[in-house]
Amino acid sequence: MRINKSFLNYSRVIHVYVSMALLTLMVFFSITGVTLNHPEWFADNEAYVDELELQLPRSLLGVEHQGELIKYLHQQSWFNGKRLTLERDEYELFISDKGPGAHLAITVDLESGDAFIEKTNYGMWAKLNDLHKGRNSGALWRFIIDASAILMILFSITGFVLALAQRRVNKTLALSLVTTLAVFFCYVFYV
Repeated sequence: MRINKSFLNYSRVIHVYVSMALLTLMVFFSITGVTLNHPEWFADNEAYVDELELQLPRSLLGVEHQGELIKYLHQQSWFNGKRLTLERDEYELFISDKGPGAHLAITVDLESGDAFIEKTNYGMWAKLNDLHKGRNSGALWRFIIDASAILMILFSITGFVLALAQRRVNKTLALSLVTTLAVFFCYVFYV
């Protein structure tokens, strides 16, 4: 198959630079893809839960001081404040901060100032798996996932173009077709 030499050169340059940019991300997504597919390998890994009760200053318990209360808890290093959710009624304030592989829950009794804090760490593999899925990881990480997916598509297409330029183009096309059909067949008949 004849491919324009200029197009082939651009494809080669794009393929090489995109592959270098994606190297770490492709390894990361490949490893975490396997760990997500085999959660039973990590069944022994239990979550570590740290619990604490403390007394909050009464001056921070009013609705008008909720921002100050959040700032106070943040200064105590209880959460990073990036993914906070708040629920409040007349008796309690519930604060939740979820991150990849971790969860923090704070319940504040608004009458007494008693606070119950439960910080759960699900472990390194849970954190990496959550990052793979983009769970509780923020807008920047979702952008990185999207950008890496686009670059992987570009990497695959330019690799295919480079393969088409080889002398064994029929074998390349046949392998691509057989692989595509095998995946489709497995999905239709076994999933």
